[in-house]
Amino acid sequence: MAAEEAKPVNGVRIDQLQPASPESPFLRALGPHEKGINTIEFAFGASFDYGLGSLKAVSVDAAGVEKVEVNSVQNALLAHVGASITPLPWLVVDLALPVGLYVGGDLSKSLIQSGVYGVSFDAVSAFGVGDLRAGVHFRPVDKKTMDFIVGARFWAPMGSKGAFLSDGAIRAEVDFGIAGERNALRYGCTASISPLMFIGRVEGFPHDGDRAALACAGQYRLGSRFWLGFEPTIAVFTQEQWALDGESKEHPTSYDLLIEPLISARLAVRGFQFGASAGPGLGWAAGGPSFRGVLSVAYVGGGRPKAPPPKGPADRDLDKILDKDDACPDEAGPDNRNPEKRGCPAADKDGDGIPDENDACPETTGVKHESELANGCPDIDNDLIPEPADTCPNEPGVPPYGCPRYARLTRESFVIKPPIRFAAPGSDQLTPEGQAAIEEMAATMRANPKIEQVSISLGTKGVSSDVSDRRAQAIIFVLRSGSLDSNRYEVVLRDDLKAGTVEARVVK
Repeated sequence: MAAEEAKPVNGVRIDQLQPASPESPFLRALGPHEKGINTIEFAFGASFDYGLGSLKAVSVDAAGVEKVEVNSVQNALLAHVGASITPLPWLVVDLALPVGLYVGGDLSKSLIQSGVYGVSFDAVSAFGVGDLRAGVHFRPVDKKTMDFIVGARFWAPMGSKGAFLSDGAIRAEVDFGIAGERNALRYGCTASISPLMFIGRVEGFPHDGDRAALACAGQYRLGSRFWLGFEPTIAVFTQEQWALDGESKEHPTSYDLLIEPLISARLAVRGFQFGASAGPGLGWAAGGPSFRGVLSVAYVGGGRPKAPPPKGPADRDLDKILDKDDACPDEAGPDNRNPEKRGCPAADKDGDGIPDENDACPETTGVKHESELANGCPDIDNDLIPEPADTCPNEPGVPPYGCPRYARLTRESFVIKPPIRFAAPGSDQLTPEGQAAIEEMAATMRANPKIEQVSISLGTKGVSSDVSDRRAQAIIFVLRSGSLDSNRYEVVLRDDLKAGTVEARVVK
């Protein structure tokens, strides 16, 4: 720092690095971004930044030995409050304001009053506001795997010099960046360059603090919501040299380096992003801490829903009959030649899907049938032939009369015609007619729960016990395939009946 008569007109800024817009998942680099076409996206964010040993006053003697005279800012806790809006998928506008919650050093009254080596040190303000920053960025290439970003930021010199949060200079920077996301990895790099760093400033506008910076980030997703990454930043700042004697008119420019390799973690929960970053500070630039820790939170949301589809002719009940032609505009119904019934639901008191006007049994749920006298009437035996048309209403059968072909139920037994036979002497394979007869018996038992058990007798006279057993198993297999409880039937081997004879009677 210079003597009083040679003191620079600007100040010193400890808030040297630019936070990213709050919609970015990174601390300083602009990140990948996907925005809905028909929404206006907005984001709010805040970070709490702690820096240790951010600013020192160092003297150098003739031998080149450095000595720390004052730790001007030993502890600094800053808050960065920001907001952004994305009115178009490729355009983001943001504002950010740093606030010094606590800025403290070890300046003593003796140092302030007397100075060291002819240099006066000002007391640091514990609280202050930094320079307001506004940015606008475009994404001429906007893909999930890679975005190309170009934009600029403007820094308004409204901050507090006493808290070392402003150097009193107007600043503008040009930004270039790339970012993207592929599978579990997302990345981003943003380069920020002050044009005045290369062309210098005019008389009265010091050259101090212009910078070129590169902020990069890479994060890997662990699980569905948690990200872990590495976010290094490197920056070079210009610094004008002032002589202590105040007589020199030359102010040569040096370049100060700041490097911060930070480890970061992010947690995403329903539009909220919670982050933590920490790492050392390297280099000799003013404002570069020996350690930095940052906690951040941001929220990203959408503001405008999708535009409703264009309105067409009114059809409130969505039955494809316009309200102006619909006799029942609030009830969906079929078309009808009668204008008084067009678009009206057909009356169906029993709810069987058959309109009452076509239902022969409108008070009882039934099945469809081609006969007008039976359509919509009950089907007790579940053979899809309703009672009025079913000659055998308690026995599942086949059209047109609904009776079984081979096994008819009487009060005490099944009458089987033709008799159940096996394919050959000594065979356990039923003839097709014999198998069909047993299947019909099983279907009749299913339709009549009151039949508790049927006994099936199998003649064994004249054949071996092995053949008889296999024939009994063949009959049981057909009954079991008919989804009957095994307690509802029994197969009895009888040696008083001719081999292969099969009889069935109702036990109870």
